Amino acid sequence: MMDGERERQEIRRKRRRFRLLLVGTVLAFALVSLLVGLTAGGAFPGSWLERGDPPGWVEVTGGVLAVLGLVLEIVGLVGLVRSGSYRADRESRLWAVSFRRRRELARAVRRGVVDSPDELPWLRTAAAQMVRLRRQIPIIGGLVTLNLGQLLLSLAPMWFFLFGVTVVTFAFASWQILRDAPRAEAFLRAHPGDPAVTAPTGSR
Repeated sequence: MMDGERERQEIRRKRRRFRLLLVGTVLAFALVSLLVGLTAGGAFPGSWLERGDPPGWVEVTGGVLAVLGLVLEIVGLVGLVRSGSYRADRESRLWAVSFRRRRELARAVRRGVVDSPDELPWLRTAAAQMVRLRRQIPIIGGLVTLNLGQLLLSLAPMWFFLFGVTVVTFAFASWQILRDAPRAEAFLRAHPGDPAVTAPTGSR
């Protein structure tokens, strides 16, 4: 295992690298979108962006859903912070290991396999994080609801496409989270350890 100071430094380094990657991805996506919009010309049908003519009740429903989605996101984020899940994930030892190592730990937790006693602290940490991910479901639900509201407000074909991609992506993510959380809870019950390693799990 890493010594405490070295591990903390590695956690900070990996966390900074992840943030830079995330920001870089968002900026790159925005830049590509801008360039496509400026240079594509007639490459894409203009009708994709044309606003439809939704009936009044559809527009009202869209507005209500958009506001509801935003509220769900805020409530989800507040719950994430208040439960301690955000801080626990931010300070997790898993930041100090590679993505491949995290996948190995997650697979071991799903199967309930412990290859060696030295692995238990890492496996309990991974299991606790898998349980905490359930706190993200309201945020995902809020994003989907917000997208649906925006779709109903405009009825532009592009929004239909974006909503379809969003639903498929988030449905798969939610299925994985809800599938793994009970397995992770069962692992923690079968292998109890230091409460500081597994709490807060976000399951309260």
